[in-house]
Amino acid sequence: MSSIAHIALVPKGVKVDLSEVANVAAALSIQIVRDFGPIWGISATVSAFAKPADVPVGYWPIYIEEPNQLPKGAGGVHLDKRNQPYALIEMGDQWSLDASHECLEMLVDPSGNRLQASPLLEAAVQLGLPQHQVQYVVEVCDPVEDAQYGYQINGVLVSDFFTPNFYGPATASGLRYDYAGALSSPLEVLENGYISWLDPVTGDAMQLQNFMGPDRRLHPQVVNLSHSTQFQNVLLNEAYRPAIDRVTETPNLLMNMSREHLISMETRHRAVRHAAQIHARRMNEELASLYESVQPVPEEEYELQLD
Repeated sequence: MSSIAHIALVPKGVKVDLSEVANVAAALSIQIVRDFGPIWGISATVSAFAKPADVPVGYWPIYIEEPNQLPKGAGGVHLDKRNQPYALIEMGDQWSLDASHECLEMLVDPSGNRLQASPLLEAAVQLGLPQHQVQYVVEVCDPVEDAQYGYQINGVLVSDFFTPNFYGPATASGLRYDYAGALSSPLEVLENGYISWLDPVTGDAMQLQNFMGPDRRLHPQVVNLSHSTQFQNVLLNEAYRPAIDRVTETPNLLMNMSREHLISMETRHRAVRHAAQIHARRMNEELASLYESVQPVPEEEYELQLD
């Protein structure tokens, strides 16, 4: 039986209603127990805390920062000086999506260096790279990270993620490549997603980006991350995943969601919150009725009868 990881979702330098943080933490807990854990064989808890000083030792924190306060590319999972993982995200319209993304990737690969060997993806071959075996950096949300592939749990938007079948050698009927069913084949990278790998022939770290450009069209391209001085500098002190995050500037993950989809999500979110409020009011009425029905015990019943 695998050990249980404990995740802390905690504001750091940002003013946010703790009830909102608690709602997101509850949704992430359901996602792990119901959706993610059975597929990846991982057990974890997610708890909300008011401030970093409240987080017990041994928890892996996900710190929520003010928008535009993090250095460029500093979001994502890092390792502290004791080689324990933590994550940084920014408060914003998609913060629950980001929290889910970083939480799942931290659970699958706490060290940030997990690799998986498989043939080079077909999209990179079509862009001119020779077919050969490579080692992929395991980032379970990146190829399907766009919000349009996410889903809601109790009105909270969480990230889609791929399954271990994602690294399979060929498409096979009946296999599930991601949880939401957006992928139709192994090593597929969807709109605004990306995938990174290490090339054993050249020794370079490579990345295929399938990002939407300003012209609202996809512009797939392969980038050699090893040519980036910043990538090399981060890699001196951190793992592959933090180095990749530092030099990968992804687009707004909400930009491709239709207005109808956004309205539908907001409607569902409001409906969930409204139902919770109604339920809370009814429970308060029941408790008040219960308290009123309890009559105080007369003092004389406490007196001992002595013969």
